[in-house]
Amino acid sequence: MILQFSVFNWTGKKSPELDGGIGWINSKPLKISELKGKVVLIDFFEYTCVNCLRTLPYLKEWHKRYKDAGLVIIGVHTPEFDFSAEFENVKRAVEELGIEYPVVVDSKYEIWNAFKNQFWPRKLLVDKDGIIRYDHIGEGAYGATEAKIQELLKQLNSNVSFPEIIHYLREEDKPGAVCYPRTPEMYAGYLRGYFTQKINPEKETFYSGNDYKETQITLNGWFKVEAMRIVHLRDMEQFSDYISFKFRGTEVNAVFNSDGGPYDVMVTLDDKPIPEDMKGSDVFYDSLGRSLVRVNSGRMYNLISGRRYGVYTLKLYTNSSSFSVYSFTFGSCVVKE
Repeated sequence: MILQFSVFNWTGKKSPELDGGIGWINSKPLKISELKGKVVLIDFFEYTCVNCLRTLPYLKEWHKRYKDAGLVIIGVHTPEFDFSAEFENVKRAVEELGIEYPVVVDSKYEIWNAFKNQFWPRKLLVDKDGIIRYDHIGEGAYGATEAKIQELLKQLNSNVSFPEIIHYLREEDKPGAVCYPRTPEMYAGYLRGYFTQKINPEKETFYSGNDYKETQITLNGWFKVEAMRIVHLRDMEQFSDYISFKFRGTEVNAVFNSDGGPYDVMVTLDDKPIPEDMKGSDVFYDSLGRSLVRVNSGRMYNLISGRRYGVYTLKLYTNSSSFSVYSFTFGSCVVKE
C-alpha cells in the first residue's frame, strides 16, 4: 500500500531509533544503538495489508535461518485503520500469523515519521555499526534481500556458511508467473473511496442502485458511509442489503471488522455462489449452497482465489448491524503450467 509517491532513501544513512511505540510483542523494548554488532532487518508492516502478508513467509524463513548468525528482525506495525491501532488486536494478529520475532506497535506513527516512511511493506537492513545498507519498498526482490542479509552477516563472521538463497516461496513469485492487469486497491470510506451513487457522508441512508463499475462501490440498503469505512445499519433475517462492484483479476481480499459480535457475509460472483475452484481461504458453504464468510475479528479476509482471470461482479450481502468494511485488494498473477 502506498500513500504518496515521494521517496526518502535511507541507504548509507544512520538508522533512527525505534522510539515511540505503545508496546512491544515477543520482546522487551529494543534500541538500534544497543544492537550494534548485529544485523537488523526493520520491516514496516500492517496486519491487514495483503502486500505485507505476501512477504511474511520470507521474513519468517529468514528469522529461522539467520537468527543464530546475528540477524535481528524487528517488525514495526504502523496501523492503517482504527481497529488495527489497538495493541491487543495487533498482539492477536501476530500470534495468529505465527510471527516469532520482535514487533513494536507504532500506533502513534512516531517510528513511521522518524523514518519518513510512506509505504507498507518496507524493509531496511542495518549493519553492525547502525548504518542502513539496504532499503526496499513493496513486495519482491526476495533473493536480493537475502543476499544482502548474508553479505552483512559475513561482516560479523567471515567464516560462516549459509544455505542457498531462496528466490521464491509462494507459487505466485515463481519465475514464469504471469500477472495480468488488475483492479487497484479500493477503499470503502468517503475520504478515499469512489461510489456510483451520491453519498451522504456520516448519515444513515437508504441507497439503491444497479450501476456496477470497476473501482466504484454501489450500495443497496441501509448503510452509513464514514470516513474510513462503510457500516450496515440494521439486523435482518434475510440477506437483502448489499454492496457491490466490478473487479478485474483472480483474487479479492476484504478488510472487515465486527463492531458487535460475529456475523456472516454472503458473497456472490456474477450473482451465483463462488465456484469451488475460485473460493478464497475464508469462504465456506452452508446447507443451502450459499458461499459465506464469517467475520469474528478485524482483519483481511480472502474471498476469491483462483486461476480464472476475468472481469466479474462481486456482491457482499449482510444482515447484521455489526458489519463494517474498510477496503478491498486484488490479485491477478497466474502460474502457467
